[in-house]
Amino acid sequence: NSMKITLCNFKGGVGKSLIAHQLITGFNFNGLELDPYGSLSQRLPDRVKKISIKEQQLPELLPEEPLLFDFGGFDDIKLQQACSMSNLVAIPFIPTLESVQGTLRTLQALKDVATPFLLVSKKKKKTQDIQDALVAFQEQREQKLEHFVLPLSVALQTAVNENTSVLTLARGNSLKAYAYQKAATLMQNLFDKIVELSI
Repeated sequence: NSMKITLCNFKGGVGKSLIAHQLITGFNFNGLELDPYGSLSQRLPDRVKKISIKEQQLPELLPEEPLLFDFGGFDDIKLQQACSMSNLVAIPFIPTLESVQGTLRTLQALKDVATPFLLVSKKKKKTQDIQDALVAFQEQREQKLEHFVLPLSVALQTAVNENTSVLTLARGNSLKAYAYQKAATLMQNLFDKIVELSI
């Protein structure tokens, strides 16, 4: 795995950090945290390096290093750089009006990025809300966009709180492990989708 992935959305609170945490702990990525309010680098200091918002350039990267760029909820000069180095741009969103508007702003800012996109919808209130959002995003990009549903999961949040991968929690034969298997399968499916879409 030498993939590089950019995680971004100008709307905060859509699950970027949760997804980043689980990809780093479960699938051997290192992370660059480009979010001044983020806590990934504190949770995973040996795997995640915080980059100051003042930096104009991304640091030198090793081509073979699997890396995740975790951006905060705003446009950053380094976002275009990260996208151009990445195999995939993953944009988590929630199908609410506010989140959809933030996601549209993100897609607009990345209109010249040729890297494949994956939209990850976080909460599933009504499937129709997600469909409506996707129609808006596809009109914005003028292309069909790949999409993955990651329902809100207590198991995933627990894994983050315990600072481990849900895949680790799901191993073993105990009843407790069994409780994490659905969420572990979801994360594995998300990772498989990322691999499939990566150039």
